[in-house]
Amino acid sequence: MVLSFPSHAARLQFVPCSHSWVALHPQPKGVIQLVGSGVLGKFPTITYRHFLKSLFAAGYTVVAFPFRSTLHHWSVAIDLLDEHYGLRASLVELAIAKGYDPSVYLDAANYTWIGHGLGCKYVILLELLSAAPKEVETYFHQVGSDRPQLQEIQQGLSLLGHRLGLVEKRIQQLTGRCVDYGQPSIMHQTSLLLAPALTDSILVKLLQLVANQRLVVSPTVEQTHQLVEYSRLFHLTGLIQFARDRKTANACQQLMQEQPHLRRRLLKGNHLEPVGIQLGQLVVDFNPLDKFIQPLNCRDLEFKSLALLHCLRKTSASSRQTKCAAPARRRFAA
Repeated sequence: MVLSFPSHAARLQFVPCSHSWVALHPQPKGVIQLVGSGVLGKFPTITYRHFLKSLFAAGYTVVAFPFRSTLHHWSVAIDLLDEHYGLRASLVELAIAKGYDPSVYLDAANYTWIGHGLGCKYVILLELLSAAPKEVETYFHQVGSDRPQLQEIQQGLSLLGHRLGLVEKRIQQLTGRCVDYGQPSIMHQTSLLLAPALTDSILVKLLQLVANQRLVVSPTVEQTHQLVEYSRLFHLTGLIQFARDRKTANACQQLMQEQPHLRRRLLKGNHLEPVGIQLGQLVVDFNPLDKFIQPLNCRDLEFKSLALLHCLRKTSASSRQTKCAAPARRRFAA
């Protein structure tokens, strides 16, 4: 199914906002945040142009997060969470400046995460950090993670908690509404993993070549899988696997074994299916090893992704209604 723009529809236009790129929709259903893969994730508004354009056309404000290359993936995840909260206030401010209703940007449940390739690992780490603090500490001990790594995470979340208070005050100043997001997390937010890869093999090999020594990513692939298996979260997470993507087939299978309730869809295509720009009635990714050129009428990734996100958001809404009916219990939640 092809997603097209009505003649009266708002046009996609990304503007720099904080450390990210934002396309503000005049009447958004919610906010979709993309974390791309490796080198491609450095220029998301170009490399994922058609995919992001389709999400915007479906009625979402779209945020594209560029991220730095490092072997310390926990620090990137915390930086992304910090940026996410800073953007909440910025989106409210942008909406008010344009005369739009900012209400949708106040509720944490209106935010969705989409990761592609390595970007999926950062979304997974954000989900893991959303557990109660004692659970996070317990999980780390179970996988044999070193104490300095846990202390770094705890310190980062503590600093983020302080900045979150400033964000809440800023939103109250802008809207006159009091918001309380609790502790930093992505609790109640849906997420979608596109062809999840848990390591940046190109970066690791390049750094090993330059440094002439073995380098270790933090957390390792094994630690990440163990943490996912121990986690009691991931109930609002979907996974899309591509039929010709051998690169991430094992990771997809393992994640499904660790969290059987993940909603999985198997689509045609290869690892770089989300990448491409639209030229007329074609989507082009300029990669001869992938699809290179694909007719729009042969493409269903955007439609299937939005359909899966719709199901996840309905689950999120039902879950929140159930919890509202039950006695309140303070959690490490957004």
